[in-house]
Amino acid sequence: MIHIIADSTFGITKDFAESNNVEIVNLKLILDDVVTDEGFEENWEKFYYRLKKSKNFPSTSQPSPEDFVEKIRKIYTKDENAEIIILTISQTLSGTINAATLAVDEFSGKKIVAIDSAQAASCGRIMVEEIVDNINNGMSYDDIINTLIPTLKQKLMIQFVPETMEYLKRGGRIGKLSATLASILKIKPIFNFKNGSISITKKVLGIGKAISDMILELPKKLKKLYICYIYDDVNIATIKSKLNALNIKENGILKISPVFGSHVGIGAIGLASLEEY
Repeated sequence: MIHIIADSTFGITKDFAESNNVEIVNLKLILDDVVTDEGFEENWEKFYYRLKKSKNFPSTSQPSPEDFVEKIRKIYTKDENAEIIILTISQTLSGTINAATLAVDEFSGKKIVAIDSAQAASCGRIMVEEIVDNINNGMSYDDIINTLIPTLKQKLMIQFVPETMEYLKRGGRIGKLSATLASILKIKPIFNFKNGSISITKKVLGIGKAISDMILELPKKLKKLYICYIYDDVNIATIKSKLNALNIKENGILKISPVFGSHVGIGAIGLASLEEY
């Protein structure tokens, strides 16, 4: 049987994990000297509330190799012939893949592999959903590794627009002056993360224009589309209205986990898309 291990930034729900042979390895957040496991969605609300009230910015701690080893052994205890795929957040954002690779090295002779997903947040979740669907349809372990995952890396994309520049400033992503000017002028950057690479595709005036332009960047043929938001859902009605006006159907609304979400900032809105393949 094929099993998946993913890190907590993917935003996999507890029910989905338990129903589909998926194990989750946590990253940790440190805010105001309090260490918190990122955990599942039900853990995020309290952390985001503390972040909103705090004047500080959280740091993160990636899992250790031992954290991955623990999950691998748990799987082999239940299924000694398990075929295991470990997926981690893009190595351009975190060194989690290094810990996973070291863990895999302890299990020579087994069918187990650690793969940099090259994804962030909800695109990681979509990747896992697609892998699970293909497992259920009979796809082999080797085909998933050699064909499906490389294809998904090219077809997944997440875009997001921050509600405020404050968190990008706190995290050192932009300077204080740039953040102040953007706030005064209501300039909204559109961030795009695809296959391990982040870019700013546009800078526009106002959240409405930014959302419209973000929608225009979507693939022409969509297999899956999620609306994503960070803690505060203030902009969801706007993005749903604009999608409906263009007859673009979304598959649901997802919360973004705190390790990624803290950097983009509370109130940010996004679209995670999978192009047809």
